[in-house]
Amino acid sequence: MRVVLDTNIVLDWLAFEDARLAELQRAWDEQRLELVTHVPALEELRRVLAYPQLKLQESEQRAVLESYGARVRVMPLPEGVTMESLGMPVGFPRCKDCDDDHFLALAFHHHADALVSKDRAVLDLAKRARKFGVTVLSPLQLATRLSEAKP
Repeated sequence: MRVVLDTNIVLDWLAFEDARLAELQRAWDEQRLELVTHVPALEELRRVLAYPQLKLQESEQRAVLESYGARVRVMPLPEGVTMESLGMPVGFPRCKDCDDDHFLALAFHHHADALVSKDRAVLDLAKRARKFGVTVLSPLQLATRLSEAKP
């Protein structure tokens, strides 16, 4: 299963070891997931890890980046796609928080099976994004899918 994780999911999983992502960890351990990202998402993660309110030491920030980097496949932006022009088809839903549109574009361009987010603005797009082949899941929905898909 090819999956895109938004920044908050990566933080919950690798920085804060949120128990709600135990099924994600299990699926990763069992090699049932391919995690994909792109450079803009990695840059966002690096920036967010340094937010003072997260209270993460530099060594903890580095550890999360290294851990995620070892798990994720970094995909190139398709030809002609930039952060300003995401190359989405006409009518593709846009997020209220335009900073999250690049995760939708990543899932779309690289044919991810799911984009996982807990951001209400992203989750609200699930039905409309599905029309374009992008499945948006909450962590609970991902856990359900992963547990149903166990070999």
